[in-house]
Amino acid sequence: MNFAVLLPILIPIISGFIVGLSKPAYNRRNTIVISTTIINLFLVVYIVLFKTNTLFHMVKINELLNLYLMPDNIGKTFAILVSALWIFTTFYSIDYMGKGDGLNKFFMFYLITEGVTLGIAFSGNLITLYLFYELLTLSTFPLVIEKGSEEALRAGKKYLIYSFFGATMVLFGIILLFSQTQNLSFVPGGVVGILVYDNKNLYLMVYLLLFLGFGVKAALVPFHSWLPSAMVAPTPVSALLHAVAVVKSGIFALGRMTYFVLGWRVIDFTGGNRYTLILVLLTILMGSFLAIHQENLKRRLAYSTISQLGYVMLALVIFEDSAYVGGFLHMLFHATVKITLFFCVGAIMHYEKKTELSEIAGIGKRMPKTMISFSVASFCLIGIPPTNGFVSKWFLAIGGLDQGNYLIPIILLLSAFFTAAYLIPVISTAFFKGDPSKEVEVSEPKNFMLVPIILLAAINIILGFFPNWLINTIQATANKLF
Repeated sequence: MNFAVLLPILIPIISGFIVGLSKPAYNRRNTIVISTTIINLFLVVYIVLFKTNTLFHMVKINELLNLYLMPDNIGKTFAILVSALWIFTTFYSIDYMGKGDGLNKFFMFYLITEGVTLGIAFSGNLITLYLFYELLTLSTFPLVIEKGSEEALRAGKKYLIYSFFGATMVLFGIILLFSQTQNLSFVPGGVVGILVYDNKNLYLMVYLLLFLGFGVKAALVPFHSWLPSAMVAPTPVSALLHAVAVVKSGIFALGRMTYFVLGWRVIDFTGGNRYTLILVLLTILMGSFLAIHQENLKRRLAYSTISQLGYVMLALVIFEDSAYVGGFLHMLFHATVKITLFFCVGAIMHYEKKTELSEIAGIGKRMPKTMISFSVASFCLIGIPPTNGFVSKWFLAIGGLDQGNYLIPIILLLSAFFTAAYLIPVISTAFFKGDPSKEVEVSEPKNFMLVPIILLAAINIILGFFPNWLINTIQATANKLF
């Protein structure tokens, strides 16, 4: 039945309200949270395997407010990523957040956010995606301000201002687009077609409004500063913000808009991608450059995310099938890599109470498994062969060369050096600094935190050696678009 498509969205939302409103005891709460995320993964896999071209109408008020779900291959891939990484984050969060019964509200919004993010993945048109996109801001805001400190409240306020500013631009873009096309559906190649020839400037304005609006959550420069500020949130929230939910939803929405609503040929005709390419390249370089100058480990990773998201956005502005494959691969690979890095840093903060680079000298001896996992993820992010990061960046570079733009591979190579410059010092400080003669006691995180870290590091290695199944899946979609 088509209603099955709605279940992965409804179940975590309902479970979240049960956790938050009924305030179950610690063990019962954890059972609900763990069970919900595991069941959701199986539901998503069921939909991926057996629900092809399934359409589920939620509500239809008129042609504009027509809300429905229709998972395609891209949406299903994103949904698997979300539901799988949510399980890792669940186990990690239970150890990290502790045993306080007052955390029921945290886990309520934690589960609701999963349902909303899957709503973004399964949305069948732009207005449905926009609805879930706005709900994502509301569900993640309490997670950002969870600590309740003055700094957290400032970060939350900043997050709301930036998010609603971007959402306003998106809404204007949607209204302008609908006034011309009367259609907001996701169709390979877009819904505009030859209409662009009648009003080139209007569609240029629509494109820029949508790209900049969705670009806010994707941390596009100059709308990026909310992301480092949000690092005041607990580490599991930071991992979700950077690896799974918020920034990836922004990237996913940009991909939908570019290839399934406007269409890359329409954007290319308007010339809008020439303007956004400048911002994307600036995002890649500026994020890397700023990351080098951060002493705080979480902020270093935050600026890294800004840079790495720029890689994905490259695929949305250079319009080559190789770049599309590379961009989508990097969206997936960056999620598994960055969540590993945040989990490692979070373990250091939680067990060692250290937050700065200068404080972790020799910590590789105390937490060898954690720091080896950090090193593996770092090499993936740098793009050293044969890691998964190398695979995605290779496709992006080929896409730039296919377009005849030699600046793109040069920027990618330069950014790789910057990436090494802000990650290698963390590794070298952890393993090669400190008193070598001093005996240290190995003190790794508990299994609820350590096992997800090790498994994710292993997944990153496996994806580097065996990426072909993912490449073939994404290439099949690219063949329909180009």
